[in-house]
Amino acid sequence: MSLTYSLYENHLTENSNDYLAVVRDQDSHSLEEIVDFMATRGSTVTRADTLSVLEEFEAAIAQILLRGGSINTPLFRISGAISGVFTGPTDSFDPGRHEVKLNVNPGMRVKRLAERISVEKVSPASPKPKLLRYYDNGSDTTNETLSPSHTGRLVGELLKFDPEDPDQGLFLVASDGAETKVEEFVENSPSKLGFRVPEGLASGEYTMEVRTKLHNTKGLRTGALDATLTVA
Repeated sequence: MSLTYSLYENHLTENSNDYLAVVRDQDSHSLEEIVDFMATRGSTVTRADTLSVLEEFEAAIAQILLRGGSINTPLFRISGAISGVFTGPTDSFDPGRHEVKLNVNPGMRVKRLAERISVEKVSPASPKPKLLRYYDNGSDTTNETLSPSHTGRLVGELLKFDPEDPDQGLFLVASDGAETKVEEFVENSPSKLGFRVPEGLASGEYTMEVRTKLHNTKGLRTGALDATLTVA
């Protein structure tokens, strides 16, 4: 596996030959997925124990930061800072004018990894919706099941669409090619679609597609979830 990138024209410089690298298709991993990866490396600690220790680790970091402390580990460094303009030496912190921010930087162990990451140049691709995970509330599963009449949540990128355009939206495509358009939504944002799975879906396997017209692009763009969903 490599860090893939494509080159795009750099509009921030005057030289028309200047291009910049844009990293492509990075997989995002949750804490639970990291714990699962630890198990594949042969860890003898149970998954539950690992999650419990990490929860305590996160809680301890939060407590230190709330006390005004900083964190310095091989993985990351976190320190507090205050932004905003003070009117003089007698002025004090005012939440309306000032803000506490946290600066997060890689620790030494993570910094050293940058030298070892291989890179791969790939051809630029046209932007399109990227469907990452579908969580089905009815079955409490991810990327596995569709539960008619129950709610679901799709997470990804560039998912938002125009509900007034009949060509755009979220579509469930059966194995025989029959399409069912989702009509009831509780959220329609670039990173998340919350909706009710249509009633009356026949038993079988389905793929999930988002079709949308992106800003400053022509034509309909389609993205599909890389998983087969089953209606029992």
